[in-house]
Amino acid sequence: MDLNIPDTRQRILAQRLADGMQVVAIDVAAEFDVSLDTIRRDILALEADGKAHRVRGGAVPVARPADPLHSRLLGGAVKTDLIRAAIDQIGDAQTLLLDGGSTTLSLIPMLPALPGRLVITPSPWIAIACQEHNIEVFLLGGKLSARGGIAVGDVALGKVAKIAADIAVLGACGVDAEFGLSADDYDEAQMKQAMHDAAVRTFVVTSSEKIGRRARHHTLPIREIDLLITDADHGETKLLANAGTTIITV
Repeated sequence: MDLNIPDTRQRILAQRLADGMQVVAIDVAAEFDVSLDTIRRDILALEADGKAHRVRGGAVPVARPADPLHSRLLGGAVKTDLIRAAIDQIGDAQTLLLDGGSTTLSLIPMLPALPGRLVITPSPWIAIACQEHNIEVFLLGGKLSARGGIAVGDVALGKVAKIAADIAVLGACGVDAEFGLSADDYDEAQMKQAMHDAAVRTFVVTSSEKIGRRARHHTLPIREIDLLITDADHGETKLLANAGTTIITV
């Protein structure tokens, strides 16, 4: 295998990115025994082909848009340890703003129905689950997005602006130290921003596969996330911690 051929190097790098690995330019240059400028040109070529997102010092995987929520709900269960950690951090908070998504939905069966607790959500799936578990719920209305299954648009945003919550729990399509929290859908990104603004604290609960990835639409800087709860290891979350958020790994 001739690593002096650009197509060969780029094919290897593209496969690593597709497997969820980050590319550190200086390390790859040493591994391939080529110049740092050569690897930078490879990364530029991969980005032009939509196979990489350039970041300082290398590249990260491109986050492919998630399937619509109704399809994802047929997939595997969310890790119980991840959900338990989130429930512990929520504690006895009385007013919760819960985002849509399969991870957030998994919170409901384990969420204590405390006296006076209210869940406010733009997700009809979350709302129905709350009723099934005797948790008082207020459903935000509006246009329903297909991908995330949450209410979006001016009507929903106007309702969130009139809410004061203790904690907003947001899902993630991507979480990157430089790009921050990101979403596949622009309207959903706007809703997540509004939920963050309406809460005293913002938690993001996400699996390791979303760490180091950038979805299409920036949502929040890392420093505005009060707590990130994930099953990623410490090596994967080190840059996020340095960017200014508290992290719990399970």
